[in-house]
Amino acid sequence: MPKSISKKDKAYQEIKKAIISGKLESEKIFSIAELSKTFEVGRTPVREALVILDSEGLIEPFPKYGYQIKSLSVHDMLEIFHLRSVLEVEGVGLAAERISEDDIRLLESNNRLEQELVISLQSENSTHSYYEGYELNVEFHLMIARASGNSRLADMVERLQNESELVLGYDPHIARVEIAAAATIQHHELIERLRQRDKSGAQEAMRRHIEHAKNSSLNRF
Repeated sequence: MPKSISKKDKAYQEIKKAIISGKLESEKIFSIAELSKTFEVGRTPVREALVILDSEGLIEPFPKYGYQIKSLSVHDMLEIFHLRSVLEVEGVGLAAERISEDDIRLLESNNRLEQELVISLQSENSTHSYYEGYELNVEFHLMIARASGNSRLADMVERLQNESELVLGYDPHIARVEIAAAATIQHHELIERLRQRDKSGAQEAMRRHIEHAKNSSLNRF
């Protein structure tokens, strides 16, 4: 029997999704009471969820007032993508040496879902959202970071991924179809490099991929 999700995790997932999708206004300060009412979750789970989101760099606390979605400047984005490049290029190099066949299959499954999402998003009747693409993208990068065998590196990559995706809250369509399609192709190349145990090729592919993501974000920021 599948384990039911806790109230804290429910609050965390729904608030995070609302931040990334832009449903929560970036300029507004939210109280715990407001968020509890909006997401129909008790105040304690909301408070616990906000502690996690604060640790991930997604929100800023204002004592006695509430919480606000963290604002990002161009300088912030440049710092984030610089660190992502340093860490993820190193991580994919380690992964090329250590990744398992099971991990490769999981990356391939993720990439197929990305391809299906891109096709769906090209349809006017699509019921899918760019947030789904965000989730698949984060999962893809974290699988590679974890395959590096360095858990601290993976934790840092996850935080930087979350921070860089904050820009979606300002422009939910930044992950428009052509950008999502390009990322899917780039992810496929990374998988092939990892399958071949091509360390230098995987690192160069990751470097180009993050540079493309940086330019796409900054052009719409």
